[in-house]
Amino acid sequence: MTSSLDESKGKKPRDKIENRAFAVEQHGIDFIPEGERTATYPGIFFMWFGTNTVFTWVILGAVVGSLGLSLAQGLTVIVAGNAFFTFVGFTSIAGPRAGTGMLTVSRSTFGIIGNRVPALLSWFTAVGWTSVNIVIGTLSLVGLLDSLGVGPSTGMKVVSLLAVTGVTVTIAMWGHATILAANTVLSFLLGLGTVVLGVFIVREADFGSMGDAPTAALSVWLVALAVMGAGPMSFVTTGADFSRYLPADARPAKVVVTTALGCFVPGVFISVLGLLASTVTDMTEPIAGIGMIVPGWFLTIYLAVVVLGTVTNNFLNTYSSGMSLLAAGIKGSRTTAVAFNTALAVATAAYVLFFHDLTDSLTAFLTLLIVWATSWCGVFLADMLLRRAHYDVRALHQAGEGPYWYTKGWNRRALGWFVLGTVASASVAYSSLWSGPLVARLDGADLSLFAGLLVSGGGYLLHHVLRPVTAPEHPRS
Repeated sequence: MTSSLDESKGKKPRDKIENRAFAVEQHGIDFIPEGERTATYPGIFFMWFGTNTVFTWVILGAVVGSLGLSLAQGLTVIVAGNAFFTFVGFTSIAGPRAGTGMLTVSRSTFGIIGNRVPALLSWFTAVGWTSVNIVIGTLSLVGLLDSLGVGPSTGMKVVSLLAVTGVTVTIAMWGHATILAANTVLSFLLGLGTVVLGVFIVREADFGSMGDAPTAALSVWLVALAVMGAGPMSFVTTGADFSRYLPADARPAKVVVTTALGCFVPGVFISVLGLLASTVTDMTEPIAGIGMIVPGWFLTIYLAVVVLGTVTNNFLNTYSSGMSLLAAGIKGSRTTAVAFNTALAVATAAYVLFFHDLTDSLTAFLTLLIVWATSWCGVFLADMLLRRAHYDVRALHQAGEGPYWYTKGWNRRALGWFVLGTVASASVAYSSLWSGPLVARLDGADLSLFAGLLVSGGGYLLHHVLRPVTAPEHPRS
């Protein structure tokens, strides 16, 4: 691997750029030299832990609880769904190996031009998640102010919206080191507040209502799995954005375990709380539902936890949305991309806040994003396996020539299997906005999580076994 892009082009190496907290990060999708890689395994773990100590998992756990599953089925769905965070760990391996962002690394898979398709889809997903979290954070802040005696009003919603957005965009503008530092500190505060919430919910939960429930059909369990698994799969295109500051010789197993556990532990714990809460209160309005379980004094504290949790989650979403936009070929700086994406997310959040139902919007959004994210993940991981996670750093930024230019910038083979996987996933996906043509034949089951991964990844691997390609298109380039 070349030590830096500047050196690979024969230019004089630039001065070392210090990556430190509360100073604007100067790197975008360019290569991170070894001497500037300041991330550590604990830092990555706590960053992901803080990111996933978020109220979204309470909502998803409650959605699972509303589907009529038995207690055992609900718990297995939550564990199995959060296990998909392992794929975030696998894709994160590429970060230290290539020293750049996730959707820039995938140029090696799809081609310099062809990669713009998944890059734009990743950008859309990240902006969507940013919008969802802004909505949750805004409603929580309105509830917090109401509990302190400041009555809810349209004006208060607007002020809360601006406050949540302001914190989100400020940290995202500062960048990678600030996100790691902020999430490390906040992970402890959020974790403590969530544990106390767990005590109240477990004490009030009606275990008998789910324990005595008949075993639901497998198709219902699969629908619940799609809801839970969609959350982890929404992060698969962001992993390398944060692991790229780890040393180039970072051990793949440690990268996977550090990332996956940082997500899995809070994801499972908080989802179970949402599941249990649904046994004793109406979680159609999740914040109001939690308010019926916990004492008033703690609700005020927990609403602050919810606000902080959604903000920590949005640090990553907003940051990665900027990285994806740059990887799509949009000219400009990382900070400009972050500002543009935040403005778009705020406009979307305002619509949801004032005109639409949050739970329905979130569930539909999560379920539909699976159809492309799983397919991208399948092709990317298959390609990473074929090339043993070795990347030509210079070629990732080299238009018009090089091993990743393929056919006029497009790797038709990878894009073909990506499209096939997406179509296969969509055909067996189910949500309030879309029901695939094969869902009825599967008795209402949602197999979109598996269809995308197996068709795209398995097909891509089999294609290379049956018809290997030669240089310059060989994936081991």
